[in-house]
Amino acid sequence: MNIALSIGHHPKAQGSDSADGLFTEYSFWKEHLPELARELEALGHTATVVNRSDAGGRTPSYAAAACNETWADLAIEFHFNASESKHASGTETFYWYTSARGKIAAEMVQQAMVDVLHLRDRGIKSVARPAENAYEFFHRTRMPAILVEPAFAGSNMADCNRLRDNIAPLCKALARALDDFSN
Repeated sequence: MNIALSIGHHPKAQGSDSADGLFTEYSFWKEHLPELARELEALGHTATVVNRSDAGGRTPSYAAAACNETWADLAIEFHFNASESKHASGTETFYWYTSARGKIAAEMVQQAMVDVLHLRDRGIKSVARPAENAYEFFHRTRMPAILVEPAFAGSNMADCNRLRDNIAPLCKALARALDDFSN
């Protein structure tokens, strides 16, 4: 299977800072998505790490364009959550409301993240309306797509530590879940 791994945000607009101030959404996934790509390639898949800047822009529409340029079978946009409350915690995955394959991928990836991070399962959530999170990304991708928010690493120190300290097992678990999804 060919998988596009999209780094959330942009080099000049990097998304949320981590609760410990050591990384941003963009810098975290830029550093760690190559590890996930290697895990997927070891299982026989093609994995391409992209960013919306590859398609010449900063918005989610450009993230979709960067994914579309890979002709992937599945696109995944990587983020982490932040909240005004330092107590908000958990893992969630978004998918396009009419995509049966996207929903299946979301369920499998969500379970893999929950199993590794042991954070509250906030579930999978469909995106259908322009006002919803990542609408433009989902609306413009030409393949099934999901968006992951593994932890509230931007506001909850425990979630931040859990994500950072478990990134290697998380990459392995995500690769296994995606391998299972491909079968």
